Amino acid sequence: MSIKLENVTKIYQTGEVQTTALKDVNLEINEGEVVVLLGPSGSGKSTMLNVCSGLDNPTSGVINIDGEIISDMNSKQLTKFRRNNLGFIFQQYNLLQTLSVRENVEVGREVSLDPFEVEDIIDQVGLTQNIDKYPFQLSGGEQQRVSIARAVVKKPKIMFCDEPTGALDEENAKEILGVIQKLNETFNTTVVLITHNPSIGVMADRIVKLNNGEVVEVIVNKNKKRASEIIWG
Repeated sequence: MSIKLENVTKIYQTGEVQTTALKDVNLEINEGEVVVLLGPSGSGKSTMLNVCSGLDNPTSGVINIDGEIISDMNSKQLTKFRRNNLGFIFQQYNLLQTLSVRENVEVGREVSLDPFEVEDIIDQVGLTQNIDKYPFQLSGGEQQRVSIARAVVKKPKIMFCDEPTGALDEENAKEILGVIQKLNETFNTTVVLITHNPSIGVMADRIVKLNNGEVVEVIVNKNKKRASEIIWG
């Protein structure tokens, strides 16, 4: 699935104070593309992810995903659209502590019309040997892989990743990025990934730099690298 933003602005109102988080943004993200949104804290990265994914509505402008204008949808329509088309990976794993790896991933499968098999996706993320373990028995990197499997099992067309490696050390972070990269290549899933770490940009097709709510630069990456090749910094 592709995403097109046309003149998208997002203004937050707190009392009498207005904060413009996005200013007249125009951007296209192509189907099967890995796009990294890069910028300092407060640059508009999270707001862009939220409005692109229907977690929040723009104040003005149009958000078009594969011909469907999600910026015109009501909350019920958006919920259905997200459930059928989108996956989310957050910095916090948000696993259900009383459920096993298999059961956590099954939670994601149950909300999909056309899911993958749980065992296949758990194998894809390298956790077959841990399938019956509980979150407290896993490392941080393994827990993040479970959250990825839970997001992927529903067969999303677009995967939104909000600082998915923020809580991990370098070794685990590269492994997680490798899993995301593999899923993009295996299933042609469009990936939109937020980070403040510029090193991660080397695995993207394009890097979109934001500052003060505006797209200040779009870099086409002609020499994509494997996640394992990222020089951490």
